[in-house]
Parts: sequence; structure tokens; C-alpha cells
Amino acid sequence: MTALVPDDVLSDDTPKVLICGPSRSGKTSVLKVVFQKLSPHETLFLESTPKADLLSINRNALVRFKFIDAPGTTVWDEVANSTLFQRIGVIVIVLDAQEEKEPYQEAVAYAKKVIEAAMKVNNKITIDILIHKVDGDRFFHEDVKSEIQGAMHARLNEELRDTDMIPITFHCTSIYDHTVFEAVSKVVQKLLPQLNDLEQCLDALITSSRMDKAYLFDLFSKVYIASDPQPVDLQSYELCADMIDVVIDVSCIYSMNEDGGTSSFSSEGKASCIIHLKSGTLLYLREIDRSMVLVCILREENFDRQHLVDYNIQVFKDSLLEIFKVSQRSNSFVSGGP
Repeated sequence: MTALVPDDVLSDDTPKVLICGPSRSGKTSVLKVVFQKLSPHETLFLESTPKADLLSINRNALVRFKFIDAPGTTVWDEVANSTLFQRIGVIVIVLDAQEEKEPYQEAVAYAKKVIEAAMKVNNKITIDILIHKVDGDRFFHEDVKSEIQGAMHARLNEELRDTDMIPITFHCTSIYDHTVFEAVSKVVQKLLPQLNDLEQCLDALITSSRMDKAYLFDLFSKVYIASDPQPVDLQSYELCADMIDVVIDVSCIYSMNEDGGTSSFSSEGKASCIIHLKSGTLLYLREIDRSMVLVCILREENFDRQHLVDYNIQVFKDSLLEIFKVSQRSNSFVSGGP
């Protein structure tokens, strides 16, 4: 049995995620919608994945990772894919919530095979399961989603009872709303050794600036790299993600490069935007670099001294720059560079 991915693809130090699932579960659609801006409706025309596909993301020293998209027909063997399991940090298993054969026997059986094969090689891998396609009238109420997630969780725990406790995170997702972006954000965060530092910096920012919430976004995918330690509310994330869309759309209309092309943000990293909401809350966006933006949520009365907020954000950017430098040195050291 041949390996799913050649060893030379796995040889570098870039953090890696294996995304897999039964055929037509929607795993390729997740990657296309989140990272390649494919319209959800266009995913209906995607063909089944014939062989393993590699998606590389390399924005800066923080946002750099690879997704390995495995065909749904893959036979999971710990011997043939031992190098793969040794090199990846996260496995994302996409299961179709619209599978008619309840109680999801085939989906759970698939997840069991992948998890058992991986854990025999590398018990430090973390597992994220996307209960996908929770859209349509059937899943209109949150109670239905919770019920399906609970049923899959219980059945999988029963199937894996002979295995040591395995940390598994469940997400209910759909490509037609922001749930898939939030789930992928959580996956990407697991790849960041600097996550705690980022969260502490964001926590200091919201405390000193009287903010309610702050997100550090990858501009192009709307995946949030980090947020302050306060619990993430999906509605607040949706507001921030929608704000990024608005700012990009407006910038593309009114910004023009010297060569005549459009530019989403300034080359100096000074782009900003303020949106006032009827609730008395405002959204404040500040560009960090060409690929990252900071979006903050705060009350209007706490924005009375904008110059102090801007100063605190500059301190945050300086701290982030130091984290970048440390990350770059670590990457050079691991790669055998100077």
C-alpha cells in the first residue's frame, strides 16, 4: 500500500493539517470557500477528490500552514501513512450531517478508522470533527444541531472506548454562513505556538482601551488568528467578518495602484475604518500588515479619546512585530538556516 502523500511534501517545518472525510462530505468545499473565495453555490459543481491535494498558505511568520486534502476513498493504514501522521499537528474529519442512515453509523465508523490509525503513530495529534452541511430547514433550530452533535459524540466515544482518552473537538458547520470560518479559525489556532502570547497582547489591549472584544484576522480568508481570552460570540465574529468584506469592497472601488490595478489596503499598513452601529457599539478596524487586520468592538462612549486607543494599538503592533521576529528566527533555526 502506497503512502497518501510523498515524504518530500512533508519534509519541511511548516505546520500541517490533514483534512479528510467520506466522499461527498464537503471537505474540499470547506477549503475552497474559506481560502480560495469560491462561492458556496459553485461548490455544487466540484468533483470528488481523485488524489491527495495540497493547499499551502504563507502570509507571514505567523500565518503559514498547509492543508492536505485526502480523497474520500483513502484506506487508512498506520504503516503506509506513518510519516504523514508523524508530521501533521491536526486532523480535521468532515462528516455529512445530512447522511440519511441514522444514527450516522458510516460517518462514525469512518472517523473511528482515521483516529485509531493516527493515534497508533502519533498520540499528540489533535482531532477536530466538522459536523458539516447543517443548513436547510431541518437544521433551522440550534437544538437540532446540538442533538446531532451529541448523538455523534456519544456514538464515537462508545466506539473508541478501548482507546485512551482522545481530545476531540466538535463543530457544526455550513459553507453558507460563518460557522465554517469560525471552525477553521479554531483549527488554525492549534498550529500556532505563539497563541498564548497573542492572546495576552490582545487582552492587554482591550483592558487598556476599554474594548469589549478584539480579533486578529487573516485578511484574505477572514480566519481569525487570535482573539482576547473572553469567550467568542459567533454574532460578534460575524459582524467583524462582514466589516472586512465591506472595507475590501469599498477599497477595491476607490483605491488604485500605480499600474492601474486595485489595492485593498495601503502599502504603509495605516488603513483604518470605523462603523457605528445603532446599538451604541462601534467596530474599529486597523491594518496590521498587508495580510492581517485588527478588528475591535467597543462602546461609543469608550472611544472618546481615539488618540489613546490608537496609541495602544500601536503598542500592540510593536509587540506583534517582536513575535514575528522570534517566529522568523525559530523557523530559520528549524530549517537549518542562518
